[in-house]
Parts: sequence; C-alpha cells; structure tokens
Amino acid sequence: MTATLVAKDLAAGHGDRTLFSGLDLVVAPGDVVGLVGVNGAGKSTLLRTLAGLAKPDGGEIRLNPPTATVGHLPQEPERREGESVRAF
Repeated sequence: MTATLVAKDLAAGHGDRTLFSGLDLVVAPGDVVGLVGVNGAGKSTLLRTLAGLAKPDGGEIRLNPPTATVGHLPQEPERREGESVRAF
C-alpha cells in the first residue's frame, strides 16, 4: 500500500514557547526526509506530532488513505521502574 502524509499550517510548542507554526509538509511514497536542528528546536516534537503521539496546537494532519499509519521509533526507549542494564 502507498500512503501520503499531508500537514497543513501545523503548529506546536511547549508552554509559552512556540517550536514551529505555519508548517506545511507533504511526504509521498518513496520520499526521504531528514530533520536537522539544534537541541530544543522541535524535531522530536514534530515527529511525535506527525505520528499522532502528540496533539498539535494548530493545523491538521491527514493521511491518504485514511487507514494508513505512521511508524515512530523513539530516540529514548521507555524505561520501566526497577529495570536495569544488568538484567539484560
């Protein structure tokens, strides 16, 4: 299945700080996208938002077909209480 992701006028931030606004993006089948920016610029927030894991402050995200999904592999794995490296 091929799918397209479309973001229109997307905005997100933390508290009073706007990370991005007015962002328009189309990712079509076969596209390769790279995000480059300083720490705190909003790269991870954008990826979480596009994956549906964070709600945008504004704008919309559409998938075509609507049944398509966005995969997301977080930079830091979730840790469970009591989990240690030694256990592995």
